[in-house]
Amino acid sequence: MESNKIKDLIRRTRRNKVTALRLSYKNLASLPPEISELKNLRTLDISYNRLTSLSPEITELKNLKNLDIFDNRLTSLPPEISELKNLTKINISRNQLTSLPPEISELKNLKELDIFDNRLTSLLPEISELKNLTKVNIYNNRLTSLPPEISELKNLTKINISRNQLTSLPPEILELGLGIKWKYQFLEEGIFLEGNPLENPPVEIVKQGREAVLNYFKSLENEKQPLNEVKVLLVGEGGAGKTSLVKRIFGEDVDGNEPQTQGINIRKWVVENGDREIKANFWDFGGQEIMHATHQFFLSKRSLYILVLDGRKDEKPEYWLKLIENFGGDSPVLVVINKIDENPAFELERKFLLEKYPFIRGFYRLSCISNEGIEKFSKTLKEELKAVKHLEIKWPKSWLNVKSKLEKMRPNCTPDFEDESACDHRNFIQYNDYKMMCSEEGISDESEKNTLVDFLHDLGVILHFRDIPLLNTHVLEPEWVTNAVYRAVNSKEVAESRGVLKLDMFPEILKLNSKNDFYYPVEQYGFILSLMKKFELSYDLDDRTVLLPSLLEIQRPDFEFDYNGALKFIIDYDFLPPSVMPRFIVKINRDIKDNLRWRTGVVLEDRSFNSSAVVRVDNEARRINIYVDGEQKKDYFAVILHKFREINNSFEKLKATEKIPLPDRPDVTVSYKHLIKLEMKGIEMYMPDGSDYEYRVSDLLGTVINRRSERLLLEEIFKNTEISKNREKEILDILLNLQEIDTGSDDEDTLIEKISSVVSVNLPIPGVGLDLGKIVKLYLRWKKRQS
Repeated sequence: MESNKIKDLIRRTRRNKVTALRLSYKNLASLPPEISELKNLRTLDISYNRLTSLSPEITELKNLKNLDIFDNRLTSLPPEISELKNLTKINISRNQLTSLPPEISELKNLKELDIFDNRLTSLLPEISELKNLTKVNIYNNRLTSLPPEISELKNLTKINISRNQLTSLPPEILELGLGIKWKYQFLEEGIFLEGNPLENPPVEIVKQGREAVLNYFKSLENEKQPLNEVKVLLVGEGGAGKTSLVKRIFGEDVDGNEPQTQGINIRKWVVENGDREIKANFWDFGGQEIMHATHQFFLSKRSLYILVLDGRKDEKPEYWLKLIENFGGDSPVLVVINKIDENPAFELERKFLLEKYPFIRGFYRLSCISNEGIEKFSKTLKEELKAVKHLEIKWPKSWLNVKSKLEKMRPNCTPDFEDESACDHRNFIQYNDYKMMCSEEGISDESEKNTLVDFLHDLGVILHFRDIPLLNTHVLEPEWVTNAVYRAVNSKEVAESRGVLKLDMFPEILKLNSKNDFYYPVEQYGFILSLMKKFELSYDLDDRTVLLPSLLEIQRPDFEFDYNGALKFIIDYDFLPPSVMPRFIVKINRDIKDNLRWRTGVVLEDRSFNSSAVVRVDNEARRINIYVDGEQKKDYFAVILHKFREINNSFEKLKATEKIPLPDRPDVTVSYKHLIKLEMKGIEMYMPDGSDYEYRVSDLLGTVINRRSERLLLEEIFKNTEISKNREKEILDILLNLQEIDTGSDDEDTLIEKISSVVSVNLPIPGVGLDLGKIVKLYLRWKKRQS
């Protein structure tokens, strides 16, 4: 907008004694001096501009109550901001602030403070003087600590500190009396902390809520010790030498004929660290491709990874680095190039990998056969173990005592093939036994017991799953259950039956073949089967039979489908986890048409939509191809897409790009989200890269979206809420996100929780009047009409 038009708007505002002025989206680099004349102004919205500073004139607006400076380029706030004594709400989010001026503490009437998406590294203790604050949003900054004085803000009902760099919480924060919560929830009060690398209390404790945090701090009042325990995970292709490397680290001989690991081998190693010891639990994973899909369920954060590559082969290190990135968080990785004695020339492009994967701690060339490089690597490994961040987590002595007792409860003899029941096979215990053990150590609070068992599960000390049958079972030996799953996935019987696993096949699959095998009593078969279903490795065919899609027939069956007239859609991945397609087949198994399923694809049918679909994976291209045909193909496609989005969203850093093929050039694709952005910016025509012709944006989107129905929903929202039509783009963005995050099984409450998190993070709406609950209610009503 031209300067004269801005000035004219200000004059009209003054003349008519209007108390609210909206100057958002005006491309302003500075505020006109005339703004100081608006003495009656109560609300000023200058969001979505190019402001680098606030002009002194703004301090003349003594009656200002609401100030919105969202999405500008401010690097600081002037100390004079303190002169706006009547401010009750200020939004300075999505700027470039590195600190707040101490003078902000003089805004005694301030109730809401939004400063998310900035570069703040600390909060001044003076913030405690803002006694009337009820809501604070500091999401996505760089805070490393919180001042204890924050406990003096007794009127606080909500503070969002997610996505910062907090490693600890001041115990005083509990004095606020608010709930401690991990995931942000729009409609709830509390302290929200998702995305912080917390160590004191640990993330595992924080996720359990306020009572667990309270118990943690309370338990630390007595004797406490650092945890001093690290989980070390070895990953890589089968035959790369992971087991041989472990043997060398443990000082054992290697002859080169070690059998490939068929599941997971877990061994313990002790490293001296000054006057204390560090316990390292080595998890050696089998590398056979058929088992890659199951790896992800046992990979974890707070670990040290060793990626072992075979120096004789054209290895693909990025496959494994992507896997670690998605499940290991920021865990450090040591990259080992093994078998250099057989191929001394083999090397990796180290600088490229270091730039792309900054969690790599180093590259190490060695040979497990000749022992070359082993001593140097072992020395480096010890130093890296000492540097693992969570070593300093403090545990109450009582917790450590329970942990020690559980670790000592192992099978006390070698299986006897004549009488398996002769041994005390303590691979698992019942929950009542665990509770009794806790009581003996003075742990009486039920919440504290649950917190401890979940923490032990996350560390890999035991395995415990709350949401599956036999949930009162604590697995004392993680190797016991993981190898049962691996033996089922890798069994000859299941492979020959093309993925069909019957309960009565377990005795043969899990029988004792050697003295080193685990014993699996019949009453635990159901637990193992439930675990496989929880991990979406299988789905029920009947009450005693499941199907493992990863073991289906490789060859595609014959069937007829009209590809020419079908809706076409593509999902491209930077890294396609091997579990994506099997998990999709598990999720949508009720729609499988005439048992038309194979390892890389499935044919679907939904009679309520009178539509059918073919979904295929191209592993080499890292791509999912979706074809949908029928009377309501767009609606059925939305259901299919929701399933994939739910799977994709379960991976922390997975990049999945949704694309629409051109109608007349299916080899040329366009980003679905890019088309949405073009439409929201009012761009009607678009020439895709790879094409010589322009296409109408609405036509391309119309191939997969029911636009008329979407427009009716938009009109219904404006009709039933107080949201202005000039916010159409923002509402369309919300509707787009609703469709992305809606899994199809969400109720109103869970969907409000999900979308509120997205809106808070990605789509902050300036001003008031955004009724997310109403929007979700209307969206669900609209979706029901579509079906």
